[in-house]
Formats: sequence, structure tokens, C-alpha cells
Amino acid sequence: MPFSHHSHSGQFCAHAKDTLEACVQQAIAKNLRVFCLTEHMPRALPRDLYPEEQELKYTPQNLADSFAEYYRTAVSLRDKYQHQITILVGFEIDWIRPSMLQEIATLREKYAFDIFVGSVHHVDEVPIDFSTEMYQHAITTVESNDRAARESSGTTPPDRFPEVSPTDSTGETRIFEAYFDTQYSMLTALKPPVIGHFDLVRLKCENHTIDLTAIPSVYERVLRNIKFIASYGGMVEINTAALRKGWQHPYPGPDVLDVMKREGVKFVLSDDSHGVEQVAYGYGRCLQYLHQHDVEEVWYYEWLGTQRIIKDGFLTTQVDGQQLPEIGSANVEAKKIRIEDLKRLLREW
Repeated sequence: MPFSHHSHSGQFCAHAKDTLEACVQQAIAKNLRVFCLTEHMPRALPRDLYPEEQELKYTPQNLADSFAEYYRTAVSLRDKYQHQITILVGFEIDWIRPSMLQEIATLREKYAFDIFVGSVHHVDEVPIDFSTEMYQHAITTVESNDRAARESSGTTPPDRFPEVSPTDSTGETRIFEAYFDTQYSMLTALKPPVIGHFDLVRLKCENHTIDLTAIPSVYERVLRNIKFIASYGGMVEINTAALRKGWQHPYPGPDVLDVMKREGVKFVLSDDSHGVEQVAYGYGRCLQYLHQHDVEEVWYYEWLGTQRIIKDGFLTTQVDGQQLPEIGSANVEAKKIRIEDLKRLLREW
């Protein structure tokens, strides 16, 4: 009876596999209770296209059209499988430059969403998780923008978030600082219900096990962000994608997880799946990780007025009045379950 609050499919994401319906069917086969559909928001500028999208000769209009088709498909699947699984319709944001705030507002005006995942994949407009080469380019870009800001008496470059102020740091310390400043700008602007892969900036760094709390300028920013998340009730995903990328633990790492637990942050489970094979990937190891760090419960989002019964060995959805709620955050509520209960259910599954 686990949950996933973050997923993608090859039908609507160039670096994923399989159709959206195949991913939903796998979630049902895995006995998931909640499966959030969170394809990437469309990006409006050609320079934001990823290499695989450029190879496919995508344009920003292609991304917008694909997202429209994703939304129609997600709504259809939500209705089709309503008695087998809770499907929450959402999206994952890209926080690239200040103009993204208006792009996100326009998207949320056009479509109704149950949920969205607040993520940062770029620093100073450069992707930090696509490749080592791009990660290094992000570092040099941040350092260059810092120099430009200092030379112009501290004026922020036009496409840099104002929260990213120049510092004297260099290298990976500087990219860590800039990443968490960028994340803070996203958090304060949007207050996302789910915060995606909180410490993604470590993915391509020289040593992903580096203790962020041991770097004063970085820890200051990490703690600030965590305190803000706790203040508005945001939930940080325990994201098992890190396990399939060579880490020994999910996002966030143990140094950050311990601070979050101390500050009262709530957690949700996410597989960040990019295809059928990755649905509910690594959940056993994930729960063991949480248990080792004395996390006693996780939360999940669910339709209001929804119950579950066991039928033919699988969870079956019962919505009060047999009427699906309208899509929207007002019709979604947060619930919690003990880690020990989840571990027992996973053993049975």
C-alpha cells in the first residue's frame, strides 16, 4: 500500500519510457494506493530544450502540445481506474529564471491540478543533473555571473533570481550555495505541496556523500530552506531515484534528513519513476533508511472522502457517493501512516 508523488512516462517525457497508462497499470499491479502523475511543465524558450529534445527536433510548441495531451490522458486514466487507485493529476515545475513564475501561473490558470512538485534542475539557467559536463558548466556560469554582478556594483544579472547573491566561494561550494538560494526563491514564491529531490545538486558532484552541514555557508542555506518548508507545511519527498543512480540512500541524504526530522518536516514517498520498471523502485530500502533515521511516519495525499477495501487481493477504491471529486487541491487531503505499518504491508506485498 505505498504511494508515489512523482512520476513520468515515455509518452510525454523524452528521457523516460513506456506509455502513461502502462505506468498506471504497473502502479495498480504493485498495489500502490496513490500514484501522482507529474510530467514536466512545458518550457517556453528554445534554449531550455534538453539535448535529447533537440535531437528529436522538439520546439517549445511541441512541449506545450504534449503537455495538453498529457493532461487529457491523465484525466481519462483518473476516471478509468478510479476504483483501483487514486490518481492525482499534477506537474513538476522547472525553476529556470524569474519569468518562470508567470509561466507557472499561466499553466495553473489553464489547467486544474491536484498537486505539483516543486523542483530545481537549473542554476543560473544551466541544468545541474543532466551530465557531469553540464554540471561543471553550471559552476563556471555561476562564478562568471558573480563576477559580472560585482563589476556592476552588485546588480543581479537579468535572468538570475534575486535571491542568488554573489559570494566569495568558488567551485562546488559555490554551486551548492547558488542551488539552495535558487530553491529558496522557488519555495517562497510557490510554497509547493511536495518538494522534489531536495539535494539534487549533489548528483553530479565529485562526492555525493559530502556532508552539507559541515560547510557553514551551505548549511546556513539548507537550514533556512528547511525551516521555511516546515513553516508552511510543505512535504519533502523521499525520492528513491537516487538508489538507481548509484547512491546508497534516497534523496535527501542522511545529513539533510536528520536536520529535516529535527525541524519537524513531513515526508512523502516518491519513486520519480520514468517508466514501468521504476514504479515503486527501492521502496523496501527506502523504508529501512527512514527507520534507521528514526522517522516514524510518512504522509500521502489522497482524495477527500476516500476509503480502501481489499478485493481479490488488491486495494479497491471507494469514493463517498461513488462520485469522483473535481480535480483541484481543495479536494485533496493529507493523511499519514506509520513506517512500521508500511513495512508490514510491503512484506505482505
